[in-house]
Amino acid sequence: MRNLDTIFQKKNGNMDLDAVWQQILQFQDNYIATSGSIAPSPQEQALVREFLQRVPVAALFACLQDASDRSDDKQVKEVCSCIDRVLGADGSDGVFFQPDINSFLRAGLSHFEKRARVLTVNQLAVHLGRNPTLEQVSVVANPLIIDELCNVIADEDAEVASKASNVLELFARFPEGEFFRSVLDSLNSKAQSSEIEENSIEYMRYLEVIARICQQSDARMKHAIGNGAVHLILNCLKSDDPLFLMNVVDLIPNLCNTRLGIQYIFQSGALQLLLNMSEDPFVGGSAIRLIGEISATAAKLNVQSWNWSDPVLSKAFLETIESKMQGSDSLQQIAAMDALAAFGSSSDKELHLLLQHTSLCKIWLQLGSSSKMEVKANCFHSLARILGAPTRLARASEDVPAENAGIWALHERLFNSLGLECRNQSTLLYLMEVLRQPFEELRSAIFALLRAVAAQNNEWSMRALLSYGGFFEFLMDRSTEPTKETREWKFAVADAVVASPFQSKLDAVTLEKLRAHMRKGPYIGVAPPSMDLEAA
Repeated sequence: MRNLDTIFQKKNGNMDLDAVWQQILQFQDNYIATSGSIAPSPQEQALVREFLQRVPVAALFACLQDASDRSDDKQVKEVCSCIDRVLGADGSDGVFFQPDINSFLRAGLSHFEKRARVLTVNQLAVHLGRNPTLEQVSVVANPLIIDELCNVIADEDAEVASKASNVLELFARFPEGEFFRSVLDSLNSKAQSSEIEENSIEYMRYLEVIARICQQSDARMKHAIGNGAVHLILNCLKSDDPLFLMNVVDLIPNLCNTRLGIQYIFQSGALQLLLNMSEDPFVGGSAIRLIGEISATAAKLNVQSWNWSDPVLSKAFLETIESKMQGSDSLQQIAAMDALAAFGSSSDKELHLLLQHTSLCKIWLQLGSSSKMEVKANCFHSLARILGAPTRLARASEDVPAENAGIWALHERLFNSLGLECRNQSTLLYLMEVLRQPFEELRSAIFALLRAVAAQNNEWSMRALLSYGGFFEFLMDRSTEPTKETREWKFAVADAVVASPFQSKLDAVTLEKLRAHMRKGPYIGVAPPSMDLEAA
């Protein structure tokens, strides 16, 4: 083999690229396969070290430029594969986290050839995923590399842009070094540059990365608030472009993932902007759902919810939900119920407030008798979410309210109201009548509701289930369910009963049968080919 001096002998001021190409071809013929996500084998690392003694990284990038200038796609592919292999096999004593690599990374990120941009962002992702030290990350997380990565987010190729976004998130997530500051600053600057048009796909990409970084921690959210990046997102809620607005609304949950974030949302006026969208045919449903979910998130993060500091907005929100439920649009009714369920499941305070709006509750529960199956099922699911929120289904056992907590009385009142509003009869009787219908969507929704009832940390749960003679025999009858999903949901109800601290309310024979039923699992026996059930 020719030595380094021979390979790089000068020819009219240029390196001998023909010799480098020959070395590349020989090197690629002697390939030891390795995975980019796994540390390379010692044999592969040895081959790469030997190769780099003859052909430095600079020569590889020179060949890339040479092939690109000649529009030789085959050689572009060959040299990119070689560069990818060399950088991918880099070990702790390799070249990747050395200062000299930065010029090549910048060249790769800004290169005309898509393959070069892809391999560069891929290698950054791979090496950042190998648990590098703070010192190593500091080498590549410099402002120039971050700036180039931010440029790639606006790449015409969506795949390359997505990979660059992921690398920036990795930089921002690194627990030491506070790289998130320069990342957020650069993203904010690029989004507002004259080259990026507002409402464009590229603009949206910048907002998406900012939002995802904000959800990582309060510190990141604080910096994004301070440099104006969060304001950039919230200001887009005023857009009159419905498709763009739909995407912006989807970003708001990321901003609510931390205590500081949700507090800022409450103070920023964003909720009023969301509420103002409620009549928009494109985003109205998503907007009111989001307000409800924000309430639920606030409760989880132990943040005082917006409705206690702004009763006018709270009233307007609930009135908007009521208005949508009164309409004939199924999608709007479902969106309203989703928002109501998120709001009502936030805490007993929100549930108290909800129950004070009696007309809203009546309209909501009456949808449990809707002729539209998807609306009817969603009513049951929304009630199940509220009833299940403070139980062991959603909380650790030590966080479940005590048996004498007031929330259980509210739950019993709400559950009993369902049957009265739907058919002026007991709720369990009504649900059992609906279960004569064969539709999986309805049956699963009812079983979800019954499971939430069985999980109540109060004796009213067993009292309600015992109110229907033969309920537990039905629960143990495996022949009623035609699908795997409904079998599992029905079995989950039995599981919740057996796990209840109030199982002693059942007679000993029934309880023992239930335990035996649980030991066999949900799949013993075969459902009949046809079910003697009512039509819808």
